[in-house]
Amino acid sequence: MIALLDANLFVPTWIIDPLLSLAEAGLCEPAWSARVMDEARLAIMEVRHVPDVRARGFLDAICRAFPMAMAEDWERFEPDVNLSDPNDGHVVAAARRAGAETIVTFNLNFPADELSRYGLHAQSPDVFLTSVFDAHPEEAMDAMRRPVSSKRHPPRTMSEEIEHLRVLRLPLFARRLSETVG
Repeated sequence: MIALLDANLFVPTWIIDPLLSLAEAGLCEPAWSARVMDEARLAIMEVRHVPDVRARGFLDAICRAFPMAMAEDWERFEPDVNLSDPNDGHVVAAARRAGAETIVTFNLNFPADELSRYGLHAQSPDVFLTSVFDAHPEEAMDAMRRPVSSKRHPPRTMSEEIEHLRVLRLPLFARRLSETVG
């Protein structure tokens, strides 16, 4: 399942971590474009108050970890995209170029009927993560345990991680993890 990750997902680290952990485990395939990453960089600088070099370094590391995720030549799809909000056209064009089925985003203003013309739908990260978990519960749980056990600043337990995910607008995913942990 290929999913275009919108720029707004890269700003809160605790949101992008589980998405990339599931991707690293092969449970989904992330996609993005250079424009999405540029928007993410600008948002990270503004929200986290970090210099450009740190924002670029963070995103470059992600791109190196997932070299196949970069949707190249997406611009040729953009003229065919007709959305009520033209600022979202590049996201749809990149998703189409990547062969994605889903746009994962906090911006759920993408009109479903317009997206369906392109074989796409938008999902919140909470719904997307939960659907990936439901399709592969054991593998997803293992994928979530690995980064939690390696976190040192600060170290966390799985219960603490789940609580943070709940607070960060991932209540469905947190509940699913909690039910599995017991």
